[in-house]
Amino acid sequence: MAFFRLVPNLIIMAPKDFKELEDMMEYAVNLKKPVVIRYPRGGESKNITFNKHDEIKQGKAEILKTGKDVSIIAIGKTVARAIEVANKLKEKEINAEVINARFLKPLDEETITKSIEKTKFVVTIEDGTIINGLGTSVKELIIDKDFKDIKIKSYAYPDEFIKHGEVEELEKLYHQDAKSIYNDITKLFFRTGSKNSSEERKKNE
Repeated sequence: MAFFRLVPNLIIMAPKDFKELEDMMEYAVNLKKPVVIRYPRGGESKNITFNKHDEIKQGKAEILKTGKDVSIIAIGKTVARAIEVANKLKEKEINAEVINARFLKPLDEETITKSIEKTKFVVTIEDGTIINGLGTSVKELIIDKDFKDIKIKSYAYPDEFIKHGEVEELEKLYHQDAKSIYNDITKLFFRTGSKNSSEERKKNE
């Protein structure tokens, strides 16, 4: 997806599960424009089942969970991982907002901007390279909007030749699995004082 993001007028999508893949295929055929769809390598998540599938609209993301403490923006099969992480964070009283980006291009800037303005803490998760993908797109958005004091952490594969292996093995090796991401977010959240900020917001509501 990062490679194709450079091509003008190209629409780039990635589905969270097989049902959304079907919806995206139908949408792409009817759109009659150049479209790239990233198939979910390794298949669907074995741990998360999605009951919510909003209609596919060009450049429109899908909010799967609402929260005030951290915005988790994911695309493709990593959306299920984002839900896993959010569920575990809830046990620590960290309320995560989970956004299924759906489109890498065009990016849903409106939905993502509103979430960032609310939480000030952004996590991106994607099944691809760290360069020029979802994380890069969100960072560019933050710069363009001139946001201040935003914490952001991106999870993707490093800019190197990736070893061969089972998908789950590679995710653990490169710290892209749900447990690694959860541990990182928890450490970052409490170390940077985000929890205190969250509690202050609740008091003021």
